[in-house]
Amino acid sequence: MTQSNRPRISGTQFINADAAPRERLSMGASHRDPYQPVTGTGADAPIDVPANESCTVCAPATRQLAKDLFERWNDALQTGDAREVTKLYAEDGVLLPTVSNVPRTNHAEIQDYFEHFLEKKPVGTINTRNVKIGCNKLTDAGTYTFRVTDEEGSKDVAARYTFVYEKRGDDWLIVHHHSSMMPTA
Repeated sequence: MTQSNRPRISGTQFINADAAPRERLSMGASHRDPYQPVTGTGADAPIDVPANESCTVCAPATRQLAKDLFERWNDALQTGDAREVTKLYAEDGVLLPTVSNVPRTNHAEIQDYFEHFLEKKPVGTINTRNVKIGCNKLTDAGTYTFRVTDEEGSKDVAARYTFVYEKRGDDWLIVHHHSSMMPTA
């Protein structure tokens, strides 16, 4: 292909669209050191490059965005409405919840989990955060503490978390959420 036929990913000058497909770098590759493999190497095509090689515009993703997306999710918990929380997950989102052994892989299952979890009136606080930024993707992983309330009173539950967000249409949605209590809790 000639240079004019190769797609460019907007805003990423480090990508050489004229190079062979396996030599191109993904947006996430710019955040790696030289010892980490580029996403998708060894596969037929990198997983974060569009298969049809159309132009991709990368939405701005920052540490502040990760904070804002968590606060939006935490605020949705405060509504007590499982539907409001579920709206923040992609239709194909995955929830590996803290207090259930059942992976939730669609909106109905995610909503079912939150209908029960919200009975505890959870309020989350981030303790530590590690944010990784990609093209239309953001991963926020760390530790948080939930204050939960039941008939016995309030207690704090320490847990680990991972949120993976993707820019879908005009919104950032949760495509993967894993939460588990600390092993020492």
